[in-house]
Amino acid sequence: MGLILSLAGRLAGRSAFMTRLAGRLVARELRQLKGKPVERQLLVYDLPETQLALANDLRVIDTLLSDRAGTFPKAAALERLLRPLVGGGVFGQPGGDAVKQARRIFLRALVRIPEQRVRSVASELTRAYLADWQRQGRPVAIPSELSRLTIDIVSEASLGGRFSAAEGKRFVALFFAYHQRANPVLLLLGGQAPAAQQALVERMGLAAIGAEMRALIRQRFLVPLLDDRPLAARAPFAAALLEAAAMGRGADASLAPDEARQTAMLDEIAVMLLAGHETTASVLSWLLWELADAPQEQNTAARLIAAARLGEGQNADADAASQQQVAVDAERAAARQLAALTQEALRLYPPIAFLLRETTAAVSFRQRPICAGGFVVVSPWTIQRHRALWSEPDRFDPERWLAAEPPPAMAERLAMIPFGYGPRVCPGKRFAEVEMQAILFELLGNCHIARRRGRAPNPLGTLTSRPDYDFCLQITPRGPG
Repeated sequence: MGLILSLAGRLAGRSAFMTRLAGRLVARELRQLKGKPVERQLLVYDLPETQLALANDLRVIDTLLSDRAGTFPKAAALERLLRPLVGGGVFGQPGGDAVKQARRIFLRALVRIPEQRVRSVASELTRAYLADWQRQGRPVAIPSELSRLTIDIVSEASLGGRFSAAEGKRFVALFFAYHQRANPVLLLLGGQAPAAQQALVERMGLAAIGAEMRALIRQRFLVPLLDDRPLAARAPFAAALLEAAAMGRGADASLAPDEARQTAMLDEIAVMLLAGHETTASVLSWLLWELADAPQEQNTAARLIAAARLGEGQNADADAASQQQVAVDAERAAARQLAALTQEALRLYPPIAFLLRETTAAVSFRQRPICAGGFVVVSPWTIQRHRALWSEPDRFDPERWLAAEPPPAMAERLAMIPFGYGPRVCPGKRFAEVEMQAILFELLGNCHIARRRGRAPNPLGTLTSRPDYDFCLQITPRGPG
């Protein structure tokens, strides 16, 4: 792996062609994470200008992710990679007081969305998508269709509106193209000077894609929110952003006041749409791929969902209390089964496979020195497949979450971190959990899923671990009983 990194580093940034060639050399980073990366506690690689470490030691990870003093900020290279999409949005920023303030604004806006609203929107839209898939009568392109569905759910629940079908398809296609071109490893290899990194981002061709995506967001969501205050009142997340913008919070002081407030709102709406849908779409794509080869898991979930629905439909009578308890128990059993499925998908396919931190001073971990300006990767992908923590770590096994005793690894609080950990843990974690459960309740309760011929997907492994191509599954109605 060290030789590949060194060669890619020499090629990156020389020209647009050489950058694409270098990108191909490191385009499948997750395929390299075998053997040593999931056995060793710390690996350190020498790069052309700095060092890169991969940490699996949970004590080291705690130090890195619990960092409140700012010693190990999110790498600035990631901010440059994401800026064409999210501007100054909170998701891409390394740290500092301005980021803390923006994060507080984002969290306050997010908690205004009631869980019941998320659940009802996700259920309603999933039923609509299922009906459309069945009308078309052909195999379903799972990653892109789930991306469209989850964008619709996030935007409807948080912003009070959705893309048109044509806009949604275009947005999803652009986002996948952005994933294919964005390559954080190249930024680490191609020179550490900010100007060199910015030039490399430009050679990746991200600016045009990001500009078109932001134009779609602005026209469909920001402009209507600014023109129609009653609409904002029906969209709690957007209403909170409007309130913050009215007070100038999070605005860029270098811009005119109105432009700065609108740009700040656009940035955070972009974060909500992009980060909010990608986690769910990526994890559910992998889960459906696994379930398509596990009919018994599908049947078990469908049976429990049917029992929960039957409980919901019972009429009150003289024995209403016991009926209510039966209904509650059935609902809990279905929820527990669906939670086990999503937990196992999150373990095997964490949506953000790499958490990249930068060292502001020279440090030493496990007696290995790492220079100032070096990089340390915390990889949920390797931690959650680490042989020292998990039994049969590469096997899809939802039953491990249903056993009387939790998996032994769960005694270690950092053995399962699909949403990150510490002060920068994903703020949309609960939103994603509620959304995934609602989607699965409708999908597994109503359909059979089967694989078709074609190669198995691989994780793209650039910005996220989403599948690297739009694989299709056969989704057919599940008959009564």
